[in-house]
Amino acid sequence: MTDASKPEGPENKPKTVSLNNEHTPVFTKKENATLNQRIEILNWYHANGKNQSKTAKHFGVIYPNLKIKQPLVSAWIKDEEKWREEWEQGSCGTHAAKRARQTQHPDITEMLDLWVSKAMGDDILITGEVLCQKWTKFADLTGVPEDERLCLSDGWLARFKNRNGLKQFKRHGEAGSGDLERVEGERRRVQELIGKYGYELRDIFNMDETGLFYGFVPFFFWFQLLIPENRMPPDRGLADKRNPGVKGSKIRLTYALTSNATGSEKLPPFVIGKSYKPRAFGNKTGTQLGFYYRNNAKAWMTTSLYQEWLQQWDQELRAKNRKVLLLQDNFSGHIVPDGLQNICVENFEPNLTAHVQPMDQGIIRCFKAHYRTKFIQRSIDRYDTDITPSELYDINQLQGMRLADAAWHEVDAATIKHCWHKAGILPDMNSSALTPLTIPILSLLNTNNNTNCQGDPIANAEQSVESALDELESTGALQRANRIDINSLLNPADESRLLDDSSDQEICNAVLDSHKEASSLVVNNDLNSDAPTCPTRREVLQAVSVINTYINTLDTTFARKMEAVLASFNHQMRLQESRSMTSTHITNYFTQ
Repeated sequence: MTDASKPEGPENKPKTVSLNNEHTPVFTKKENATLNQRIEILNWYHANGKNQSKTAKHFGVIYPNLKIKQPLVSAWIKDEEKWREEWEQGSCGTHAAKRARQTQHPDITEMLDLWVSKAMGDDILITGEVLCQKWTKFADLTGVPEDERLCLSDGWLARFKNRNGLKQFKRHGEAGSGDLERVEGERRRVQELIGKYGYELRDIFNMDETGLFYGFVPFFFWFQLLIPENRMPPDRGLADKRNPGVKGSKIRLTYALTSNATGSEKLPPFVIGKSYKPRAFGNKTGTQLGFYYRNNAKAWMTTSLYQEWLQQWDQELRAKNRKVLLLQDNFSGHIVPDGLQNICVENFEPNLTAHVQPMDQGIIRCFKAHYRTKFIQRSIDRYDTDITPSELYDINQLQGMRLADAAWHEVDAATIKHCWHKAGILPDMNSSALTPLTIPILSLLNTNNNTNCQGDPIANAEQSVESALDELESTGALQRANRIDINSLLNPADESRLLDDSSDQEICNAVLDSHKEASSLVVNNDLNSDAPTCPTRREVLQAVSVINTYINTLDTTFARKMEAVLASFNHQMRLQESRSMTSTHITNYFTQ
């Protein structure tokens, strides 16, 4: 029997208190809405006709303690952008907060967060005293007056440790230092773990981070000044000598890639950049553009970012009633938060990930090979438009992220299964017994030097890069003498380093520069590229008409498919235009 249908017995009557000999009902105390509740209400408002009164009535029943009325919904709509930005940048703890906490000296807090990530990677012992001393050091570097500094109480220290997961310390192992006996022992350990808990292959995941220089050009260079600053040239010349001073870190993104053992599920890439809203984003957030994107001044994976990602994934799995096993390396930022219910996290033993981690067996290398191929093909397309040589390799962060998304999509299930089998960590799995692999069509078209590539998806991906370089060379835009080798192209120096050797002053300068750019709205990772000008709807439709005119003259299956796609696109554009129209009255066109 529901509460509404229960008879009003003595135990079910509303409680009352005596006030001036009158019985006054005791109403529940009004509460403030959490950030989670505000986002839920705003989402429902947009999904159900954008009616404020209807929204207030609907949630007035669900959350009676919030006392939701139409004016309150209206106020939240006005501040919606602020609430959503806070949601995107917050963790599960802040989502449940009823009042936004303003951090004093957020720039110093970010500096300390980055320093902690670096210190943990360097296996430095971190104590409360060290944290307080380092906070004071950053305050000195930024010139914070003594009377405006935090007292650095035990409460502050506890909150900082909790936010950064400073409960245990793990060292990131270096590749290549594991002997064969240890490698085989680790493989047996992981196999036994999987067998013990009975995880299905589709519920076993591996996650790993890598860097991506999204503007890395495919040739050696003679003089650094010939390379614009918004592109990353290789850091060595024709004599294989390193060139110091190349500003590669300014266009570096960190990518965290996750897939399961069957290759049937790849999570969207977790991307970390330097700016919250790079100029190329056009004043939109990463979420609005369809990315899982976060930022800090060094584009590093930090404990707080890792825990936020993991907790959000755990929530999604809880909603599906699904439990998974996540295998990962022992990178210092990988500190598992408390309270996970549907994700069991297991770290590989130090120094062995290069041998037993599936991502390191070729998944990441294939991702980068597909990216370089698409980057080179994009440059060839630009060459065909008679663009100047100095602009041939120009690419902004948004364009780079779109290419990377497409590259991750190109990493197919066969490639992923191949790499999991090669790692040898799955139960009853012989690493030499591979499942049949699909052969990319591109590799079949490129018959030269392809005999040894068939059956190996990693070699196929690398061959695609070589073929793209051959095509670029055939245009004359790339000279054979300057052509970079495949290993240097896929693994540029320092690209895969998750942390660098930045000093305290360099961390301080990076954070201050980042905040200065954000405050002046010059949030741009691509130093000399302006925000892209968005064409008008009319210009887009005109361009579609031009394309249609051309493909009407082609008698191919692809042309017919393209016609259908463009027709659907035209239809969507018309719908958007009609929805954006506002109702007017004929009397509006008459003047008195």
